[in-house]
Amino acid sequence: MTASVFHATPAELACVRAGFALTIIGPEARHAVSVMRMQPGEGIELVDGAGRRVRGTIASIDGRDSLGIDVADVIDEPVPDLRLAVIQALPKGEHAELAVDLMTQVGVDAIVPWAAQRCVAQWKPDRAEKARAKWQAAAAAAAKQSRRARTPVIGALATLADACALVSSAAVGLVLHEEASASLADAQLPSAGEIVIVVGPEGGLADDERAGLRDA
Repeated sequence: MTASVFHATPAELACVRAGFALTIIGPEARHAVSVMRMQPGEGIELVDGAGRRVRGTIASIDGRDSLGIDVADVIDEPVPDLRLAVIQALPKGEHAELAVDLMTQVGVDAIVPWAAQRCVAQWKPDRAEKARAKWQAAAAAAAKQSRRARTPVIGALATLADACALVSSAAVGLVLHEEASASLADAQLPSAGEIVIVVGPEGGLADDERAGLRDA
């Protein structure tokens, strides 16, 4: 049976080694104990979102939010040679979290929210950080569900200039557009570096956005 995956902070897993006895407290431990009804002797995996994966066995349960774990193995997954970043124009409503969820499941490494001209959704300056944190939480949940040791990083809200700079600095930049003459399947991809894909809003890219991204 595949061991269930839970999140821990990088600080909690920083010094962990095989043979250690580790205690996890808080919401993730509570979910394991109170919701999943896990018991001593069951296998468990902890990931820190930054590439560290700890495998072990539940040794003890203390109350409803504390797990004692006997660590069997610690794996540090390397940063991939080829990284995928998506510049995502702000979707409306619940489509935003769904987009983040699906991108995380397919292995995207970074997601940059973009305030494109034709976005229906808008992040007001005083609420932008709260909205970004909501995307980050959705990415963390999806990473856990898909058993990823690395959680995609959600960037700050980008302008067109920011998006063009990211495309310009990438090994390959791809802009998804309904009138494009080339297929995504035909793109020549590098073996290392960063691929940046731009996903526009429901209303499509404005002419100046399309021109700026094409020329980046």
